[in-house]
Amino acid sequence: MKFRQSPDRSFVACAAAVVLCGFLSLEARAEGLGENDALRAYMEFADGSNRGMYDPETGSKGYPDEAYDATTAMVINWHALPEDNAELDGRLRYRRVHPEASEWTEVQGESAPFWHRDELIHRVILTDLTPGSVYEFQAAEGGRVFRFRTMPASLDERPVRIALTADHQSPGWSDMAHANARNVASQQPDMFVVAGDFVNCEGEITETNAERWALYLDTLYGAENGYFIYDGAIGGQVFENLIIPHVGILGNHETGQRNHIRWPADPVTGMSEPGYPEFVAGNWMQLLFHWPFSSEGFYSEFRPEHPNINAEHVREGFGKGGYGALHFADYLLLIGLDNSQNWEGAPDTGVRDWEGNLITERWPWFETLHSDIRQDEWLRNLLEPEAGPTAGERFAHILPVWHRGLFGHVRLNMSVKNRGLMEYWLPILYRNGVRVIKEGHDHVYTRTVPMVITEEQPENTYAGKVHFEPMNWEITDNLSQDYIDDVFAADVLHCADTDAIVGWTYKGHYITQGASGMIAQGHGGWAAGRRDTGGRGSGNAGLWFVDEEQGGAAFGGSASFHTTTVILTNEDLILKTHRPDKEQPIHKARWDRELDRWQAFDFSAPDGGAWMPYEDYRAE
Repeated sequence: MKFRQSPDRSFVACAAAVVLCGFLSLEARAEGLGENDALRAYMEFADGSNRGMYDPETGSKGYPDEAYDATTAMVINWHALPEDNAELDGRLRYRRVHPEASEWTEVQGESAPFWHRDELIHRVILTDLTPGSVYEFQAAEGGRVFRFRTMPASLDERPVRIALTADHQSPGWSDMAHANARNVASQQPDMFVVAGDFVNCEGEITETNAERWALYLDTLYGAENGYFIYDGAIGGQVFENLIIPHVGILGNHETGQRNHIRWPADPVTGMSEPGYPEFVAGNWMQLLFHWPFSSEGFYSEFRPEHPNINAEHVREGFGKGGYGALHFADYLLLIGLDNSQNWEGAPDTGVRDWEGNLITERWPWFETLHSDIRQDEWLRNLLEPEAGPTAGERFAHILPVWHRGLFGHVRLNMSVKNRGLMEYWLPILYRNGVRVIKEGHDHVYTRTVPMVITEEQPENTYAGKVHFEPMNWEITDNLSQDYIDDVFAADVLHCADTDAIVGWTYKGHYITQGASGMIAQGHGGWAAGRRDTGGRGSGNAGLWFVDEEQGGAAFGGSASFHTTTVILTNEDLILKTHRPDKEQPIHKARWDRELDRWQAFDFSAPDGGAWMPYEDYRAE
């Protein structure tokens, strides 16, 4: 086994007068461990496979591929007080304990200050691990022994359980947040995936935000009583202090002092001056988590000359792109995408704000300066490379996760805001057999009908438009009807017989209901479920996707607090929704590989319930 240092050791830098050192590689240290034990410890996956768009001539646009994937590599992050002897900072030992034992191996990690706190953040990346095994590690002489489990080499060995959530979005921890954490911990999943909006740090390096992140990590991964450090039985043996790995996806509250101006709905922030708040990339996430920042390593999606970049935050190695992929042998490709920042394709031209003013009158750079790392190109290279098989041919399951909801029913999600997703993301995901998409952001529970995408218009349909009917603002009279039709409306398909909406269309792609299609699961919030349909401007838009007559669902308020669980086997994918105050799931669906279709579980059926065709399912 070996330890691989992170390819990029420089971490970013300052806010106000605070200077953050980079993770420092410390060589030739004394033998043994330090005396200060981990205050909190958390795991991530590391992955050197198919890192994307690396340019071997310039060494830019990411990192070169390496011969390991997320079944054989793990990241250990632990926070501790500095040692009296600085040579002992970032040191730990580890060994395999199941199914076969190995000797202790001592490795040297990297360290950086935890800003505004008298602590260091330590990180070590372990590669050449054995899949399907239990390892233990120790960060201090005589200290606590923590353990982690590597992912299986195949689903033949066991199912894989993934817990997903979003929008904790609270400086503190409410009773509901604690209840959801306990619910996830009780499942003992193989990973915990968060689809953005952790603590509302807005990318700013402040003492307040340091406290928020410390509380988040202490509650989940505190060494003494973190929810996600548990005792579990594996192979007939009980292992103490097992750590649930963490997978973090960027949300809009991790990406800057204000959200990046991208959509015509965004320039209505109440600003009357031409300036726009200076932008700060997701540096908090980059400092606290390895993936995807120091795994994929894409440089900032903003060019240095962009006028709303905060110059104080432009430092070497700063602002790596917040998206990437984790490969698990041939059974799972987990894709984390960032739809809070990146342009897809060329930027829109002639866009106006809701008062009818051209955006370029306020920000002349709007149509010319945008991402120089486009996710649509990266996603195409990942899923359908020019040489070799497609991802749909390689992987049994592909799970994309992003923050801003495309299928929600609270905001203008199906308008111009998400055209890039509709044009560049959805068709290629569907072509590669994606069955579940996880979203967040809207703070309501949403579950779409199963959706299929075709390039031919379905028979007995005609195209029309649905205009958004906002509940809390009005569209100004200064906008032409053509502009309203383009920006504040979505193209839909109507049934020729009943005139009912039966699907959506965009640039030659038609989205309709189909039992073999894909389901998008929105999120009511880990602790922030406080919205209702149309409360942020969507009104009637988006409701076809959650039509209860076709198996969809949508609701807000306290009833929408929940966690999502995805269970993967060779035969199927099971999607479950758990509310912490309910003993059984409030929804359970199954994609059957042999039947190539979705089924729903009817809890009211005799003998504890039964599976039924999804098209016959009616949400309660």
